[in-house]
This record gives sequence, C-alpha cells and structure tokens, in this order.
Amino acid sequence: MLSQVRIGMLTPWAYRTSILLGYPAIAVQIALYSVVWRAIYAGHDGEVAGADVRTAVGYAVLGLTIAGVLNTSPYHSIASRVSDGLIGVDLTRPIGLLTQNLAFQTGAVVASMPTVAVGLGTGLVVGGLAPPKSVAAAGWFVVSLLLAFAVSQLTTMLMALTSFWTIEVGGITMTFFVVRTFMSGAILPLWFMPDWLRAVAVALPFQASTYTPLAIYFGRPPGGLPAALGVQTVWIVVLGGLCAWVWSRARHRVVVQGG
Repeated sequence: MLSQVRIGMLTPWAYRTSILLGYPAIAVQIALYSVVWRAIYAGHDGEVAGADVRTAVGYAVLGLTIAGVLNTSPYHSIASRVSDGLIGVDLTRPIGLLTQNLAFQTGAVVASMPTVAVGLGTGLVVGGLAPPKSVAAAGWFVVSLLLAFAVSQLTTMLMALTSFWTIEVGGITMTFFVVRTFMSGAILPLWFMPDWLRAVAVALPFQASTYTPLAIYFGRPPGGLPAALGVQTVWIVVLGGLCAWVWSRARHRVVVQGG
C-alpha cells in the first residue's frame, strides 16, 4: 500500500509545470478574494451574519488553501485507469481497488502540501491570516481537518467510480468540481448563504470536507462541536458504505480481454 502512496506522490510531479503554475493561481485567488471581501465590508464596521471583515478574509485564505490540498482530481485515479484499460492490472494486485485508490489519493494530497506554504504565505502578505478563536479551537480544527480529509477522498472516489458506467467522465467531473467547490464552503461560508441554499449545502457531504473545520477554527461549529464532528463521522461511514456498494456493482462490468 505504501507503494501506492508513493506513486500518488510522484505522479502529479511528473507534470511539474502544471503543478508549479497552480501555485500562482492559488495566490491570485486568495489575493482577489481578499480585495473583494474588503470592498464588500468597506464603510461597514460591524459584522455581517456574525462575521467581521477579518473573519471573512481569513476564511477565504484558509478555505482556498484547504481546498487546494484536499480536493484531489479523480482524473488521477480510477477514471484514468478505466480509460487507459489499466484497471485490469490494478485488479491483479493483492490489495483491493478501493484501498489502492485511497492510498494513491493520500499520496496526491501529500504532494499538494506545498500549497499550504503558498496559501498561508499569501495570506500573510495580504494581511488575511486570522488566528483561531482559542487553543481548543485550534486543536479541534486539526481533528476536524483529519475527518475532512476522509470525507473529501471518499467523495472523490465515489465520483471516480462512475467511470465504470460512463468511461468518459469529463462533463460529470466538471459538474462535480463546480458543485463541490461551492457547496463545500471553500469560497463562501455557509453562514452567508440564504436559508434554503444553506439547507441544501448541509444536506450534502461537501460541507463536511471544508466548511466544518473552518467553522470550528473560527469558533462557529455548526450545531455545536460534538454535532459538527459527529456529522463528519457519519458522512465517512455513509460514503465508505456507498463506495463499497458501488464497487460491488461496478466490478461485474469489468471485462479484461487478452492476457
């Protein structure tokens, strides 16, 4: 399994130009959101939906940084293997496909860790770094971030498993990215959303991968800390069960020719 983690770490860096160009993109995004939030709050000294300008800018810095690290692309995993026909090789390995994929995605997340330095460094330059509300909030933020990692990877893997039915997942993946980015609260906190839209976001798993740890960091865990962590845990169980069920259906569609 460690070999899959290593492959997951090395594969993105095989396309290092693309990786390196992604860092300025993250920095520009953070700088632009910082400018926009300060423009929105200009002339308004108070709070909006319980958040002042420092919280809004700090949320943008951390949200974009976390999303840049955790939200790996399903193109790098099952979907590309199905498209290339290499999924047959994966099935001959002594460890299960889902375990291989999770290990690969873990490596991809590790490979994305320089994004943390870029995101927080940009936050420092634009004056957008905000400290956690308390030491306890910082500790629970780390715990929630680990749960968010699991939710994010299981969601990505569930998306990738659809390639057994569609083979070409370009359109589905683009839709997935748009919905995940918005509903996860990576760019807009759920507390700024209207009630009906927030209800939709809460009913989906994406918010557990970004918004929940950020809300804990800023001292606003949704429903209280135990409930927030409990919802993340429930989503891990549900998504893990869904991945196992979908894979149990998908494996009957695999036909390996030749050999």
